[in-house]
Amino acid sequence: MLPKFQLITLSGLVLLAGGVSLVLGQAPAGTTIENFRVSEKSADGNQTTQLRGAQAVFREDGQLALSDPRLISVNAEGKTNLVFKASECLYNQDTKKITSPGQLSLSTSDGQMQLSGVGFSGSLTGPLLTVSRSVKAHLNKKLIGVPFGQESTNPAEGVPADVIQISSTQFELQPGQAKFRESVTVTDVDGTLKSRVIKIGLHEEDWELQWIQAQGGVVVQNDGFKTTSELAVYDLAAGTVLLRGKPHWEMDDRFGRADLLLVHLESKVVSAQGNVSMKLPADSGVESGLFQFSPTQQNSPEGKAELLEMKARHFVFQPASEMRPGYARYIGSVRLAREGNSLECQYLNIELHGKYGGGVKQATAIGAKLFQGSDEITSQFAVYDFENGMIQLNMNPTWNLRGQAGRADRVELLPDQGLFRANGNVSMKLPKQSGGIGFIFPEQDVEKNEGPGSQLLVDCETFEYRRALDEVDPDTAEFQGNVRLANDTGFNVHAESVALSIDPVENELNSLVATGRLNGVTAGQNSMRFIGNRLVYDREADTVRLAGEPSVEIHTRQEGADVVALGQAAQYDVNTGQLKLTGNPILRTPEGELRGNVVIYDQQAKRLRASGRWKMILNAKMIRQMQQSPQNTNSPQP
Repeated sequence: MLPKFQLITLSGLVLLAGGVSLVLGQAPAGTTIENFRVSEKSADGNQTTQLRGAQAVFREDGQLALSDPRLISVNAEGKTNLVFKASECLYNQDTKKITSPGQLSLSTSDGQMQLSGVGFSGSLTGPLLTVSRSVKAHLNKKLIGVPFGQESTNPAEGVPADVIQISSTQFELQPGQAKFRESVTVTDVDGTLKSRVIKIGLHEEDWELQWIQAQGGVVVQNDGFKTTSELAVYDLAAGTVLLRGKPHWEMDDRFGRADLLLVHLESKVVSAQGNVSMKLPADSGVESGLFQFSPTQQNSPEGKAELLEMKARHFVFQPASEMRPGYARYIGSVRLAREGNSLECQYLNIELHGKYGGGVKQATAIGAKLFQGSDEITSQFAVYDFENGMIQLNMNPTWNLRGQAGRADRVELLPDQGLFRANGNVSMKLPKQSGGIGFIFPEQDVEKNEGPGSQLLVDCETFEYRRALDEVDPDTAEFQGNVRLANDTGFNVHAESVALSIDPVENELNSLVATGRLNGVTAGQNSMRFIGNRLVYDREADTVRLAGEPSVEIHTRQEGADVVALGQAAQYDVNTGQLKLTGNPILRTPEGELRGNVVIYDQQAKRLRASGRWKMILNAKMIRQMQQSPQNTNSPQP
């Protein structure tokens, strides 16, 4: 970063200041004056410049040629600020100017600064000074008391620890300002700064340093960190460095740019403002983990992950210290993206530990939208707990995961465990599962089941989904607390809890277990209404088993009439449509009532079958039909 000069008294650079003019007159060429002396006061009367020479010789053009010239600048209190020495120079009595093609050396009276160069010109009344080439300046940091930048653990080779070196082609001094021009390089143990021009603001009265400004092609390099811009301003009073002109920075394999960059040197707080864009390595654990809510990493086809790109309107970074936590804040239109995965929000704050080596503690995001492939999660407020590997969404979270859309009061994610948990007023829409309707019964006849089917709506108090970390174990899902499953075709089930096992490859339902005061209605041609305590769906067997205490109760309709089935358990074959009752079963149809150890009701074939100690009670109408039609086959079969 930029040199941090403080209280450098450059009043000594007032090489030529005014005083009471000494009228020498015009002497013949060759006339010699030994121990030459002349003084001039500056226009404001605050500085006096004394020009001395071991010998002065009048020339044909009226100028004086001084040998061993020396110039001393004195302030209004009589304090010497600067001493100037040269091998020779010319002095013009009329214009009060000095010139020389030779070498010069210049130093402040307190030794804070030394400057040398070749070829100079100046004025005693300006005071003005220009050095034309080979400018070199040394500043003593130990005397100044302020470092060039933050302390470095790797001093630049060949640079003394307490010295700042400045080199340039030209140097100019004018009231209130000094300039180094063309190929300017500033070097100390902490790094280097290069630019076309460096301006130094000076206090009008005592010529103390106020600010430093680098213009044109600014490059700051320090311990592997490189920053480029068109303008850099160092404000000594505020202790800040401001870089303008689309500053760009690089550190190892990290890159960034913004409209301006502000650095506070003492606190090391960095603020980037306007169109902030940064690129980080793909394996940047903290930043890339902000949108990694699935346990499966997604890599590019070539196997090499893309860089992580981060954008925001503003960015503020405060490094952690032993006594102070740190943070990295992204503000306004924030977007972190890599390989189709991203986090979008309006504000992102990453907290850093102060006592434990600056590690990441947690992060918070406002207005968060997380995208991972086709999956999406949104929330007005998100908290990332890195210590426990958890993401908490606490305000109006919504999600769409593998076609499963939902919302709740709160959501917790543990990506490393593949766990998704929703709490409070959970409402979801699930895609139609193949291998049977909804999760339980077929909606319609197989011949008509060609469309996509309707979505299944789920309401409950809590929902937990655990994604398998491999393709061997199934995914699991569990709904708890006043569970309601329904769709727009009339399917409706109430339960206390519903647990699912899902094939992670085919995304199909393997099994379902619903418990606790079951009450449901199925849809389709063979619709049913049922009551029980426990319902189990087995995809492999393609059956649904319903159990109850003291019994299950199933209602359906056949040819416009009610059919009621009772028993301790009922098993429904999804493929054949047969209903099997056990445990003191009773089947009531329009024709009568059938009992037995096992009762089977085939809705499609309209056939009843009982086994064991069965008993049938027929109504009068059915008896008359049987008498009139002896071939009637709708009778129980043993």
